[in-house]
Amino acid sequence: MIALASLTSAATGAAPTESSSPPTPKVVWTYDARPLRQLNLGDPANADKVWDTLHFVAALQGLVNRESPTLYLFYCEAFGVDTDQFWFDWARTEDGWLREAGVRALPSLNDLVRQFRGQFDGLVVYDPKVPATSNAASTAAGCDHLLPVRYDPAPDSIYRLLTEQLDLPVRLWLVNPDGSSRFTGAGNLPGLEIPSSGSPKVDVYRWALERYLKSGRCAPGVAAYYLDAYWLQRPRNAGSDMHTLSNHDFFIARRGFFFDLSSWADEPPVDDPRQPVGLDHQILLQILRALYDHAGGGMTQLGGFTPWPHKYTSHAGAGKHEPVPTEWEFSRIVSQFNAYVEADAAGLGAIANASFFQHYPLKPHYPQPNARPTAADWRARDYLTDAGKVAPRFYVGHYVGDYDAPSWLYKAVPPFFRDPKLGHVPLGWAFNPNLAERAPQALVYARRHATTNDFFIAGNSGAGYVNVRALTVRPDSGLPSGLDAWSRHCLPHYQRWDLTITGFVLDGSAGAATETEFALYRDFSPHGLGTHFERQPALRASIPTCPEVDLPDRVDAAVGAIADRARPRGDRPGFLWARSILKSPSWYAELSAKLREHHGELRIEVVDPYTFFGLIAEELKPQPGQ
Repeated sequence: MIALASLTSAATGAAPTESSSPPTPKVVWTYDARPLRQLNLGDPANADKVWDTLHFVAALQGLVNRESPTLYLFYCEAFGVDTDQFWFDWARTEDGWLREAGVRALPSLNDLVRQFRGQFDGLVVYDPKVPATSNAASTAAGCDHLLPVRYDPAPDSIYRLLTEQLDLPVRLWLVNPDGSSRFTGAGNLPGLEIPSSGSPKVDVYRWALERYLKSGRCAPGVAAYYLDAYWLQRPRNAGSDMHTLSNHDFFIARRGFFFDLSSWADEPPVDDPRQPVGLDHQILLQILRALYDHAGGGMTQLGGFTPWPHKYTSHAGAGKHEPVPTEWEFSRIVSQFNAYVEADAAGLGAIANASFFQHYPLKPHYPQPNARPTAADWRARDYLTDAGKVAPRFYVGHYVGDYDAPSWLYKAVPPFFRDPKLGHVPLGWAFNPNLAERAPQALVYARRHATTNDFFIAGNSGAGYVNVRALTVRPDSGLPSGLDAWSRHCLPHYQRWDLTITGFVLDGSAGAATETEFALYRDFSPHGLGTHFERQPALRASIPTCPEVDLPDRVDAAVGAIADRARPRGDRPGFLWARSILKSPSWYAELSAKLREHHGELRIEVVDPYTFFGLIAEELKPQPGQ
């Protein structure tokens, strides 16, 4: 995921197994939060209502759905699709998972509380003046069976509704009962003999680190990097659901640790401008080290993404660093601690019901919907000559991205796999297999609706987004190599989803991958790698590789870019691994039609990813006597 490319644009690392979920639930309870999307966020009262409602509901959903699929939320939409409604209807009709379940709507927060009062212990109340306490409240929700609510004494607030009208007990105060701050940046941390750092924000995370992560109350290998209540100060900086509160349910269900800190050590963060420079960075490293230790050196699933529309970047008017370098710096750092990102990036960053769909019953194995092409197939298509040479054409393979985020997969699959032009062009759908943790039904739907021209590969950089060079070069962590942990994590995911190509080994700012890192992929991705900083197709550790090239968004511009690369090759075969982001099958069909219409003389062939990398291997294989 490169933050602006489309918007301008993990489980614990354990092997996936056959679902042990219970059978279809007898009753599914639903809550409709879609009216919140219609509120004008320019009105602070509306922003408060959106934030407070969804934080409470997402936490309740996480607790209620921890053991079985019970509570379903209607909220998300994209591409003109009512996304949550789509998946609910599909599970009740075509798929059949929920066909026999009764459906009961709960129209209000009062109804939700009354129905599920036995599944939580009380409230955790947090401080609107110290936004980081909202993330500490989400951590507490999962670990202490509490529901988070922002302190707000206004007569019509959700805080007053829960504490007075519904008489729910407050079990944990992250703000004093009179509304004054508990985290002040002075004295000792609340309840701990640990001196303050001088920053209320950083103190919140130091406190949560001691209480929940170092104590072992959080689950190993699960963490969440989501925007805190600072969103309330800038609710219109991105889409109406970019608070990403609906994403919290899964990580609360899994007892994950929540945080939101700047990765930059050379400037103070916009949400805490008076802290000493680099303090956010320091506590980030401490949290990542604790996550590494708690996971026993294995991989840690890290949901979320740099909140670049709101914090830490020049785009937000909140720093000197651009969004993409900020993404890369964060990824470089977390990779050094064996954490892989599930990049719920702005634009399509909100996902709902992951705690519900975590119980979707998966099979142990999902084969590719089409047989992998062989040399015999390539000869039949005249891609290989009788002498076994690659025919002198310009071969284009489409990397269909970016799907290293469950939220993007959840929202894009419904429109794209119902597109009337699906199947008109060979495509390599780059769906990271670890997304089966939070959006398994989307992976299954895509497989069932795939055509003979649809092939599945992994995206950035495998079973999760890491900088693979940062698995070996680790100046910030000082830890031993994480390559073995990464291999153990990726292999079972690739095997379940029958993947042998990784479409984009994303190096970012960690430095270019070397033979050491490429050799790792032989075990689970032997048929091809898309690379970041390579200059030309190559065999790296015996794996065929090709640098990815980003196509422009407009079809005509993309046609021109491909033609410009095809012309200079002369009478030799050429290769272009073309990366595009959130493009529909209709977009690819139009692109191919215009290439044929305007540039037929260039002999451009759009091929599937297995043919693409297979022909590179044929072209570069050592000849006898070499």
